[in-house]
Amino acid sequence: MNRSEGKMVYFITGASGVGKTTLVTQLEEKYSNRPWSFLHFDTIGVPSLEEMREKFSSPVRWQEIKTHEWIDRIMHEYTDEKIFLEGQVNLEFIRSGFAKHHFDNYTIILIHCSEDEMRYRLTHGREQPELFNKHMINWLKFLRDQAKDFKAVVIDSSTLSKGEVLQKFEEALDFLH
Repeated sequence: MNRSEGKMVYFITGASGVGKTTLVTQLEEKYSNRPWSFLHFDTIGVPSLEEMREKFSSPVRWQEIKTHEWIDRIMHEYTDEKIFLEGQVNLEFIRSGFAKHHFDNYTIILIHCSEDEMRYRLTHGREQPELFNKHMINWLKFLRDQAKDFKAVVIDSSTLSKGEVLQKFEEALDFLH
């Protein structure tokens, strides 16, 4: 049997602090009895910027290579009917990674929030105020614009509770039917 047959992949992306990890954790708790996989991009480890430059020539190139490696793993190692992967990833890398496998049974979902909400979450919720900087703000905007161009599903979590984000995700994708 083809390992990709019958498989649906949900690639959940967004900047730091928007709620990606929280969403996937909620999905895993709610649907733990289903034959689904819940994956977190960063479990591979994220090297320092210096290491990314040294080994991959740039952080962008590191992200592209690692995105493709994740997709390769999903295509070859996972047979679950639904696979959820969350991580901060350029949508073009997701698209090109699946294209290598001639696989189009995937959906890209951008979790987004306002700059003010991201600042609050990173500063107070995660206690990582150093992550809220001009680079992260630019990344937030870049992903939002890219998602619009790609016609990806976008869920703005700015004013939503965790439960409401989960509900919006389920409604937007209607994945239980």
